[in-house]
Amino acid sequence: MDKESIDIKTAIQIAKIVVAVPEERMPIIWDIFKQAGLDIGGIDEMAEWKALTKQAFLIDTEKFIAGITAGKEPVSGEYRILASDFNEYCNKQKLSARCVRKHLAGLEAIRTTKIGSGKVDYTCPVYEADKPARRYVCIYSDWRERIKGGGVN
Repeated sequence: MDKESIDIKTAIQIAKIVVAVPEERMPIIWDIFKQAGLDIGGIDEMAEWKALTKQAFLIDTEKFIAGITAGKEPVSGEYRILASDFNEYCNKQKLSARCVRKHLAGLEAIRTTKIGSGKVDYTCPVYEADKPARRYVCIYSDWRERIKGGGVN
């Protein structure tokens, strides 16, 4: 069976299964679908968004940004945190770095770029004199004012 031959009833049944299954059992469900010849696109993105939804509640935005920017001076209106340093800080906080970047991007607290395919990149290349470009998470120094809705969790 392939995607083109699925009727709406089957698609609804699959959606109900995916919504109801606990996250830890999802790999089993995806494997069953694959063995049945059903390739469902967007699996990785869905898993990331599920993780983001769960982790967003764990992130105290104010505390996180205060901690990661402690002792740093803003450059051109943003705190530039090397992507590797950002990842390490998140690991110490027991948070997924990717989920934190998505959370901060959703609040419009960090600078993002669009990749040719339309995907959002949460790190930015920064060019420094006589050095190769390195990737940074760029947190706006006025992030509080930029946050959608004005609230901080």
